[in-house]
Amino acid sequence: MRVRFFFAEALRSIRANAAVSVAATVTVLIAVFILGAFIPSFLYVQSTVDSQKNRLDIRAYISDSATVSQVNGLKTQLDALQANGQVASYTYVSADEGLEELRGRLQDPSILDELPSNPLPAKFTVIPSDPEQSDQIVASLQDSPAIDEELGIDYGEETADKLLTVARFIQWAGLGLISILLVASILLIGNTIRLSIFARRREVEVMKLVGATNWFIRWPFVIEGIVCGLIGAALAVGLLWAVKITVVDTWIQGADSALTRDEATAIAFPLLGLMLIASGAIVGALGSGITLRRFLKV
Repeated sequence: MRVRFFFAEALRSIRANAAVSVAATVTVLIAVFILGAFIPSFLYVQSTVDSQKNRLDIRAYISDSATVSQVNGLKTQLDALQANGQVASYTYVSADEGLEELRGRLQDPSILDELPSNPLPAKFTVIPSDPEQSDQIVASLQDSPAIDEELGIDYGEETADKLLTVARFIQWAGLGLISILLVASILLIGNTIRLSIFARRREVEVMKLVGATNWFIRWPFVIEGIVCGLIGAALAVGLLWAVKITVVDTWIQGADSALTRDEATAIAFPLLGLMLIASGAIVGALGSGITLRRFLKV
C-alpha cells in the first residue's frame, strides 16, 4: 500500500507540475544524449590507441659473430621473461626472413636485387605483455653477448613513450569528462526539480511537523526524479539510435578502412542504451534526493 501511495503521489506531482516535469525530462535528455555521444567516441579512441600499443614490439638484433650457445642463452632469457609474464610472445627472425619481410613492405622490391649480400642481421621480435614494461625487458636483455653491439635493441623508445603518454592522457581525460558530465547532470536535474519541491515546500513542512519521516516525504520526489530520468534517457537513446543509423553508420560505410579497422571498437548500442537508461534513472533519483535535503530541515 505504501509503495502504491508513493507512486500515486509522484504521478500527482508530475501532473500538477507538468512544466517543471517536462523541463527536468528535457534536461535529462540533453545530458544523457551528450553522455551517450561521448562514451562510444571515448571508447573508440581508447581502443584505437590500445590496438597501436599492442603493436609495439622490441627488436633484439643478433650479432653475426654470435655463437649458437649465446643465441640459445638469449632465448633462455626470453623464456624466463615470458614465464614471469613480462613477455607475451617472441619470434626468431633469421636474416633471410628479415629480407623477405622488407621485400614485402617495399613498393618496388626489385631494388633489393642490387644488393651484393643480405645486410640484415637475425633478430628476436619480442611482444611485451605490457608496453609500459619495455624498458625493463630491454634492461634484462641488453647485456647478452648475443646482442649486436652496434644495432643493439630497438623498440622505438621515443614513439612508444609518446603513444603511452597519449594513452594515459586519453584514459584520465575521458574518466574526468564522464565524471564532470554526470555531476553536471545531477546538479542540472536537481535545480530543475527544485522548482517542484519549492512549490510544495509548505506541504513538506506540514508533513514533517505531523511526524512524517524523511524517507516517507522523500520517496515520492525520488520516484518523480526516476520517472523523469527514465523518460528523458529513453528519448535520448532513441535520438542516439536515429543519429547512429542515419549519420554514423553511413559515414563508417564510406570511410577509409583505416578508420574502421576491426582492432578499434566502441560499445554495442544495446548495452550502451541500457547503461544510459539506468544512468538517467540514477541521476534523476540523486538529483531529487539531494535537492530535497534542505527542505527536510524544519
